[in-house]
Amino acid sequence: DLVTGGKAVPSLVPTPAGESSEQDIPSTVEMTVNLYEPQLSLVSTNLQRFGVDPFIPILHNGSNMRLLHLKRTLSLSDSGKLKSVCRINDKHVSLKTLRQIASPLFTRVDVGVASSALGRPASRLTMLDTGVSDGLKQNCSQMKDIYKEARKRTERIKHDLASRILPSSLERNSNAGFDEEQRELLEHWVDELDSFETRITIFQEALLAQYNELLSDEFNSKDGSGSIGIVKTLQKLQKITWGGIQHSDPNSDDDFLFTNLLDFREEIRAVEMQLVSAQSAYESLASLSAPNSALVALENTRKILYSISSDDSGPLFETIEKTHELLNDAEASLNDCARSIDGNSVSLMSTLEKMVFTGVSIEELDSIIADWNALARKHGISAYSLPNCHMSLLQELDGNVEALKLLPEAEEGERFALEDYSYACKELSDARKDVASKLSQSVTNILPSLGLEGSTLQVQMRLRSGGFEEPYYGSENIGVDIADFLLLHQKSVNGDNDKVGMPSEDAFGAPHGGNIEQVGSSGEKSRVLLAIETALPGSIGSTCNSFSNSAENTSGQVDLKMPPISIIYDEIDAHVGGRAAVTMAKLLSDQSQSRRSSDDARISESGSQIIAITHSASLAAMAKRHIVVERGVNSRSSSLPIRTYVVDGTSRRKEIARMASGDLASGEAETFADALIRDALLIRETSPT
Repeated sequence: DLVTGGKAVPSLVPTPAGESSEQDIPSTVEMTVNLYEPQLSLVSTNLQRFGVDPFIPILHNGSNMRLLHLKRTLSLSDSGKLKSVCRINDKHVSLKTLRQIASPLFTRVDVGVASSALGRPASRLTMLDTGVSDGLKQNCSQMKDIYKEARKRTERIKHDLASRILPSSLERNSNAGFDEEQRELLEHWVDELDSFETRITIFQEALLAQYNELLSDEFNSKDGSGSIGIVKTLQKLQKITWGGIQHSDPNSDDDFLFTNLLDFREEIRAVEMQLVSAQSAYESLASLSAPNSALVALENTRKILYSISSDDSGPLFETIEKTHELLNDAEASLNDCARSIDGNSVSLMSTLEKMVFTGVSIEELDSIIADWNALARKHGISAYSLPNCHMSLLQELDGNVEALKLLPEAEEGERFALEDYSYACKELSDARKDVASKLSQSVTNILPSLGLEGSTLQVQMRLRSGGFEEPYYGSENIGVDIADFLLLHQKSVNGDNDKVGMPSEDAFGAPHGGNIEQVGSSGEKSRVLLAIETALPGSIGSTCNSFSNSAENTSGQVDLKMPPISIIYDEIDAHVGGRAAVTMAKLLSDQSQSRRSSDDARISESGSQIIAITHSASLAAMAKRHIVVERGVNSRSSSLPIRTYVVDGTSRRKEIARMASGDLASGEAETFADALIRDALLIRETSPT
């Protein structure tokens, strides 16, 4: 998964062994792939599309073969974020490019993931779409996107019309046009609001000019994070206009000029209260007229010290003089504190006064707010909507309501887009029905050999709610189809059930069963999944891989079905034994044989390399190569080392015997294993190529 662009996690990058290490050690995974036809031509086309150099051609056993080198290096950035550096044939490519080129070459079939996918409608469609032309899927996906954009455009225009705010008296008669009296009234309203807008603009410009110094860098931190409340409000007033902030949130009141004027008035009142508090602080500290100020207390202390002694020398005199010196220092500090509150141009009170006494009349601001509310009440609307109402009245007066002009065109465009998308959905639906019919027949023919005599798989297609008239355009999948996979069991003629454990009361042999995700056992699902993959290569893998056969992933690729060069089955034979397990092994072997597709749209196919992870002796015997994977024990570390090795000859016979019987009857087990290997070789040699 990693080398083909799968998901990576930071734990894959080893941490430094010592604290002296400056950076993490990168992890690298790479793979060299030998490519033949048909993958060779298709991958070559994709490489050229992404600007990657062609393969290095080599001659192997008289066949034209080329090498594809994939490499991915993982490392951690300084912030701890995982980074991927990807290369194909030593050329640097993006992770997306690596995934698009390499992922289709490999299929991993995880029986647990695939079984779960049977219960998801989108995954079942993905399986079927493996057999559908990429061109049909791409066209349907494109038509869906065009239709979605057309719907969005129409909805935006309708929203603009719905958001137009007009006086209630005008709204009731707007559809019938305006007579002369109504038009005069409309002109009066527009002139009135024009004048009020001009008044607001002049006041806003004067306000910002008076506070220009406060808005300078001298009074604010460089990043603005330490700006006081009034400065933040003024910064908003710099950006906002009568009509609000462009591209603002329509549901947020913070983007209205009226809101910010109210906030500014509250901030001014807050600063005035701060100025009163600063004056009180100054008087408490340094006022000589306030009986409880710190400076008066200091003077009273000095007078008391003078009354203690009139000596000009001696220990008492020296002690009192020392105290007087300390009082002088305290007085100097008090004076410094007083000057920081009120004494120079950068004192606390001077700063606060610059915020309040700017030449802008607060009474004028109160008058503007009062008139704003009065105009809103006059037109029966919210004060926040007054500028919007002004714009709507202007458009009505000029006969230039843009949304009304654009709506018919948008609705017509949406109708055409709907027709195109609906037709594309019908074409895709017909193709899916054809694939479903063929898949049902092919899988049903395979099931008896897997121990499911009398069982059939029926892939039934139905339409989503809305059908072709109101086609689905969500992100789950393309088209309007829903696929149901039904596993049915037929009662035999003599009244016995071929399906053990499925008693039937139907004397006429009617099939019983239901959706496979509901009625199928784990073993039945495994067998059906393998049958589906055999009949429609890549279909099950498409539900397990990070790369799927969706329209988005096939976009721009050649419309030819490319079988994967390798399919990895992860315990596909789980919950299966006996004759069914042997048949599954034969099916896997058949998938590795060269074959020619009966579909004229496909080119000749060589068999895929099949890698099966299994605990079944019969399946292991069928393989051409047997690799043992063992987990060891390391007493010095918490990690468990993995050991892999190839077994052949006597060692393979012993390993298959162990798989068949464990430690029981080892001699007889080896004889059985030898027979399995001999019969498997005979089956492979007689299989059609």
